Amino acid sequence: MITISRSLIRELKTVFSRGLGITSRQTGPPVEFVVDQHGLRMRTRNKQIALEYRLPLEGLESQQLVSPFGLLGCCHGVKSDPVHLQVENDKIRAEWQEAGIPQSIEYPVEECKEFPELPDQLEQNESELMVALGDACETATTDSARYALDHLQLRGSEGQVISTDGRQLLVQDGFKFPWEGEILVPANRLLCSREFRRGKSVEVGRTPEWMALRSGPWTIWLRINEKARFPNVMELVNKRYEEVASLQIPDEDAEFICAVLKPKPFHQDDAGKVTLDLNGEVAVRTREAGQGQQRDYVLCRSDRSGESMRANTSRDYFRRALQLGFREISLSGSDTPASCRDEHRIYVWALLTQADALQPQSDAVRIESTSVSHQAAQSRKKQNHVTERVPSGKKPSVEAEQVLTQMKSLCGGLTDTVSHIRDLMSQLSEQSQAWHRGLTSDQRVGT
Repeated sequence: MITISRSLIRELKTVFSRGLGITSRQTGPPVEFVVDQHGLRMRTRNKQIALEYRLPLEGLESQQLVSPFGLLGCCHGVKSDPVHLQVENDKIRAEWQEAGIPQSIEYPVEECKEFPELPDQLEQNESELMVALGDACETATTDSARYALDHLQLRGSEGQVISTDGRQLLVQDGFKFPWEGEILVPANRLLCSREFRRGKSVEVGRTPEWMALRSGPWTIWLRINEKARFPNVMELVNKRYEEVASLQIPDEDAEFICAVLKPKPFHQDDAGKVTLDLNGEVAVRTREAGQGQQRDYVLCRSDRSGESMRANTSRDYFRRALQLGFREISLSGSDTPASCRDEHRIYVWALLTQADALQPQSDAVRIESTSVSHQAAQSRKKQNHVTERVPSGKKPSVEAEQVLTQMKSLCGGLTDTVSHIRDLMSQLSEQSQAWHRGLTSDQRVGT
């Protein structure tokens, strides 16, 4: 018998589904439960990725269970209640409790598929490697036929992680990979997940067919693609254009402009682009779909150096540069790529046609970053004032008493709502049980 918690099964289902791209309407591959000298290992795979969760356990006999993927969807939960798994008469049986009521389900035992082995050599890196891989996956794209832009390029000798969608490019280095040359692995979105950033370090290695990553209890294998082609992006990186102007944006202004330039699900007309206007002051000019007036967001704390210029750019790439933590943007002209660099990263993206840049307008709505930030700070200050503890010996103010009264009323309303929901759930449960009893009775009559 193997015993694991419902909450762990829930995590397995979530991670396996995300990594293998399984939707609610799809049937996933078999899930293998293996007990050996390393503890309990729960794993699954497809042709491009293999996933394994290792749970240290002692005192269990060596055994192996292979269940359908659907078992995870039946007995997962948010609590740590135990689920018992065992094989009976060529069927895998799961038993657990739901609100104190015993539950069980049976599935036929599945056949075990060959699972990739761990590489003989694993190189240890800091946890920043997982962050870098997640950022690289955010840069890749599936919209390409000529090149494998849905892959990441890992350069062994240089210790680099490279990704591009053909319009933006992210190069990150400072890592240690135990192989020579370059390999391409799928840009799986699972690498962006928080589950793989728990470990304090990351081990990485490769076999002839797979690249393996181990972080905390999780191990990921990504199949190496030896036939795909990747663009020679280093030519662009090594080609240093002469800087014409640069833009320095402090954290406060970066936070402000990222908030106002929220991603648009469907870009219409001018909504997908912004104009960086570096003429005296630093302004980000936009025209949103459905809005008649143009908006000029003035970054009052930001500075520009070099020549005055106006650049037309994708709002997504400009915002992404700031979200990646870059605070200086180098511009070499309106028709050459913009770039950001720090000690271990380079981010480059193509600018848009200068002819489409938004020009200044006298009736444009002007919004200064300092005024908005000041209002937000005042709002936070008021919220903090309300939640401050009243010093002993002093009577609460009338405002504080009103807030407490409203909170008590809200709590009472929430209590009534929860009670009402429980009553509805109880009624539905009784109706369901009655329906099942009626169905069983009809089946007896039919027989």
